[in-house]
Amino acid sequence: MGLLYALTAYAFYAMALGALGAPFLAAELALDDAAITGIAGWVALGAFGTALLTRLADRHGRRLVLVGSFAALPVFSIATAFATSVPSYVIPQIGASAMLNTLATALAVAVAEEASDAHRARAQAWFGVCASLGGALALAIGALVPEPGGWRAFWIVAALPVLAAPLVRARLLETERFHHAKQDGRVDATRGSDLLRGPLRRRTLGLLAVGLLKPVSIVATSTWPYYHMVKNLGLDPGWASLVYFAGGGIGLLGNPLGARLTDAWGRRPTSIAATAALVAAGSAFFFVPAGGHSFVTIASLVALMAVNQVATSACNVADRCIDAELFPTALRATYVGAARLMNAAAGVATMFALSALAKPLGGLAEAIAVLSVATLVPALAIFLAVVPETRGQTLEQASGDAA
Repeated sequence: MGLLYALTAYAFYAMALGALGAPFLAAELALDDAAITGIAGWVALGAFGTALLTRLADRHGRRLVLVGSFAALPVFSIATAFATSVPSYVIPQIGASAMLNTLATALAVAVAEEASDAHRARAQAWFGVCASLGGALALAIGALVPEPGGWRAFWIVAALPVLAAPLVRARLLETERFHHAKQDGRVDATRGSDLLRGPLRRRTLGLLAVGLLKPVSIVATSTWPYYHMVKNLGLDPGWASLVYFAGGGIGLLGNPLGARLTDAWGRRPTSIAATAALVAAGSAFFFVPAGGHSFVTIASLVALMAVNQVATSACNVADRCIDAELFPTALRATYVGAARLMNAAAGVATMFALSALAKPLGGLAEAIAVLSVATLVPALAIFLAVVPETRGQTLEQASGDAA
């Protein structure tokens, strides 16, 4: 599990770089809010690659996909670091997005399968802690960037772990659950289309609809805080990173809280309550009035960031448990990859919607608020209709593998 958690920290370090580098990229290439959100939308198309690669994880194993995506990511990182125009930045970023989402997806599946039934939520909480530490490392490097062109250092650092590829290849083992599913013939007898047949159809379609709607509000509120603080509020990158460090540091508490609530209260109520809280706090963040580096401004930003991050961590623990528990081993990564595709579609829709709404609504903050409410309400209604409670069940019982 230790190697899985280390790879998780690396994956989420690299995932944080796009948002952290956005204000510096915008300054270097003279891009406005509409242009920078449009770039993020194009980059999200990498999820189509993720959907294909995660299917391989259900056919040939988690290990193959993990090692392959880890080894391929540095190529796209280096290409990004030397980008000099919008096309030369977007093209390698699409590849990096595909590799990163594949890595994160396969890691979440592997952690769920390697954890014992009694400690599955706790294992997902540790997954969240490692993800947060990876993001914190990105923030630490971001605080040291001396000038706009320094964003390239983000991606150069992201390429360095390629030196550990031989070690990862030698030490990473296949999960026992996948190994048994392969031996029993369940892997060879299952097709990706089985997600849309029998008792899984309603569950799959409902959750994919949630995966399209719910992330719109989350992406809208979580992608642009750093950009907003640096570009719109005029904070120095160091102060903006401090807000993230303080709020994110408190937010780490959301992982054990999420594990406790998920086991004691249930997967469904934890996910719903945490989602509502993170979107509310995330939207309010953009309405904190500009006040330079005053105590009130910084304290307000830190408080809202902390609430958002605590709720985000708790929500992610519950959602990762749900994703792992509702689908059998031979389809688990396939479903999560399809959900990632829906998340990416939501990301693309979010960025282009914000780009289109920012000017007529009067700014990025107003566009985020309107878009979040319009998508979150129906997402939660569908979630309640299709997701059963799996608290207290073994992974085999919840997923149907026991049958």
